[in-house]
Amino acid sequence: MKGYQTEQKRMLLTFLEQHRAHPLTIEEIVCGLAGEHAPGKSTVYRLMNQLVEDGVVRRFVRGNSRHFVYQLMQETCHKHLHCRCVACGTLYHLDEETSRSMGQLLQQSGFALDGQQTTLLGTCRGCGGR
Repeated sequence: MKGYQTEQKRMLLTFLEQHRAHPLTIEEIVCGLAGEHAPGKSTVYRLMNQLVEDGVVRRFVRGNSRHFVYQLMQETCHKHLHCRCVACGTLYHLDEETSRSMGQLLQQSGFALDGQQTTLLGTCRGCGGR
């Protein structure tokens, strides 16, 4: 992780780690961090933008809404693809072998897949996917 880590940044990263499986809006993050030393909304926006730029957090749109949600990425996320449920927003990490196989299939048709930027959309088993 780049740069100096303030107490507020450490608090934010700890909160995101505790909620790694669920993408959250800025408002949900601010409410979850509520407390005496919690960062304010503008600080959370600034820190989240920095974390997105650094590749530590992924930002995407929740479902068909206009709301951005944020989710902490694993250190190995650049090595595999992701699937996101459009109903609940949960992000799933495909294993490296499956990701590599999918990339090779696409390369056969002359298409190079950018695994860092690619997220497959669908519906998870819990939300009715089969």
